[in-house]
Amino acid sequence: MIEAREQSTMAIDLTRADALMRLGSLTDPSLDDLTRALQMRVALNQINAPALAVDLDGTVLDANDATASLAIERDDLRGRPLWAPSLWHITDADAVLAPLIESCLDGRSSSCTIEIGALKPCPLRIEITPIFDPSRTGRQHSVSLLLAEMHSLTDRQETDAIIAATAQKLAAAEDIFRAVAEYTSDLVCLHESDGTFTYVSPSVKRLLDLDANAAVGSHPVDLAHSDTRSALVQALQDASRRGSESTRFRHRLRHRNGSYRWFDTAITPIRNADGVLQQLQSSSRAITKQRETEQSLIKKAFHDELTGLPNKALLIDRMTQAFAASERTQQPIGVLLIDLDGFKTTNDSLGHETGVTALTKVAERLTAIVRPGDTLARIDSDEFVMMCAGTDGARGATVVARRIIDAFEQPFVLEGREVHLGVSIGIATAVGDNDPTRVLDNADTAMFEAKHQGRGHFAIHNEDDQNLALERLRTEEALRLAVENNELRLHYQPELDLESNCIVGFEALVRWQRPGGQLIHPDDFIPLAEESGLIVDIGKWVIAEACRQAATWRVHRTPDQEPVRIWVNLSARQLGDPDLLNYVQSAIDDAGITTDEICLEITESALMGDAETATEQLDELRRLGISLGIDDFGIGWSQFGYLQRLPLDVLKIDRSFVSGLGTEKSATTIVAAIIDLAHALGLIVIAEGVETRQQLDVLTELDCDQALGFYFSQPQSPEAFDEVLTPLT
Repeated sequence: MIEAREQSTMAIDLTRADALMRLGSLTDPSLDDLTRALQMRVALNQINAPALAVDLDGTVLDANDATASLAIERDDLRGRPLWAPSLWHITDADAVLAPLIESCLDGRSSSCTIEIGALKPCPLRIEITPIFDPSRTGRQHSVSLLLAEMHSLTDRQETDAIIAATAQKLAAAEDIFRAVAEYTSDLVCLHESDGTFTYVSPSVKRLLDLDANAAVGSHPVDLAHSDTRSALVQALQDASRRGSESTRFRHRLRHRNGSYRWFDTAITPIRNADGVLQQLQSSSRAITKQRETEQSLIKKAFHDELTGLPNKALLIDRMTQAFAASERTQQPIGVLLIDLDGFKTTNDSLGHETGVTALTKVAERLTAIVRPGDTLARIDSDEFVMMCAGTDGARGATVVARRIIDAFEQPFVLEGREVHLGVSIGIATAVGDNDPTRVLDNADTAMFEAKHQGRGHFAIHNEDDQNLALERLRTEEALRLAVENNELRLHYQPELDLESNCIVGFEALVRWQRPGGQLIHPDDFIPLAEESGLIVDIGKWVIAEACRQAATWRVHRTPDQEPVRIWVNLSARQLGDPDLLNYVQSAIDDAGITTDEICLEITESALMGDAETATEQLDELRRLGISLGIDDFGIGWSQFGYLQRLPLDVLKIDRSFVSGLGTEKSATTIVAAIIDLAHALGLIVIAEGVETRQQLDVLTELDCDQALGFYFSQPQSPEAFDEVLTPLT
């Protein structure tokens, strides 16, 4: 029975705490008036007692359904001062309630007893609680709303009122006061004006495992925890100075076993008819479980659930405090925004659970680097922020950035596999009073600049970076619309067989035709598409369009001629997409072509995330009958061993090696070795970037199979090749 009651109490506390959090979130500027009003009503109705939402000037904004028990009409309350409705028994309700509201503006809860009802007065205890805006900092400036709750004088309020009234009126008859006190489960005490115990209720045995009689003559400070001792001393002093108003506060008292328990305490001064202080009376309710619940809610609100690190809200608060300190010391604050390279590919290819494991391991590795006094936070799926106080400006922040990059040189072991996750780091520094959001935006801008340098780099923010980031943002939005508005085009570059001198295939190259006719080269938008994830949608479109073009070119071939193959490049993100096989097969079926008319190629760098998963995807594509090639060979992974493991048909030599043929002896040696190796593995060799007759002659002598480049043709629209799909002479 006791256990059930405790569980019920905790549920009520949790519900009320959630209501307070909901009310605090109503300052969100994105909420419209109707949504804000509905959410306020929902939050108020989570509170069991009659409750009102009150503006900072005392105006009643709304009331919950429980106010009906007091015969209060919402329309009589809304838009009027709290003390204005003609429901209070006293005529000068403003003299009682206005000071309570005033004290709440400083962030302190206040309460008083007041009678409601003009004909049949009913005493109520009205408690006013400040609601804090979680997006603003500084306790003195963050109160956004007030919550007024009205309780009948029962349970705790009745206990406080009865004890206080009994002690006030019957101070000379302490035996009556003690009789009342001994019936309550709360800790009830009488004190000298300096706080020394003169009476302690028997409940102290159950609450703190102390003897009530032995406690008399001691001081509550002796039991207080060091972090709440000053609050206790201040409350005793305040109670001694005030006329009859109670002072309420929360503090911790030591249990006999050495642990500490939380209490909500009200201290009331007891004065004689002349107003002279006789003694103090305290009533303390145990709230340890409630406190634990509140702390749990606070932790959830300000910490990342996955890693346990501070979240963005707590980071902003700590940055604000650090900037305030920097205003005094003029010591720079370094902010490093850390973005994981290759995380999405890992998450898509290995699964969500493995992705979760990866993030926890990343958090552990970063935590080992962070210095005492600094803050490490996770603010997005694969983004972390490290705030470093006391750095020597950008110079000190770069030292930390290099340490982080070095730490990520080692692979992560995930599900028995070694996976490399790099980092790109943007650095912003600030001195003095600054806007944390703006500083984070600056670090984010620098991070994108670092990404353009490649894996494992950092960049420091400057104004040029900011302008570049704004332009990149506009371009990304335009590119997103380009996919939707059919602004993408495919140009094709022919591949020639060096023995027959015939076109045997085409490489499909995407272009972006902006409104107005401007044609954008892929180098100017594909990297952005990779970063933003748009490359997946673009890649789907390219595969489908290439299949449709293959079907169109069929009519130019005689029945005895081999079909012209179209080569399409797969990005790393596509290779990690579990839906890849489905949309490739659908594109082939929709176009009505065979699988030997479309070929797919990947770069060596696309295999760096997770070669095992990439191999599985390529095996499935090969089983569909699709030819596969490795593009730009020689400039990426540079590991010949994977040529044996991957299900490849074609190897394309990168143009950087072809450009030196005939003029650089080393280039000829390297190309000859690559051709011999590929032929030994049964692969067709295609040379890219052929621009001169001399290069073509060397490739022919080295027994290269096919070639493409400007020497034969630049990439052109498909219509340019409609009439030339016949053997060349």
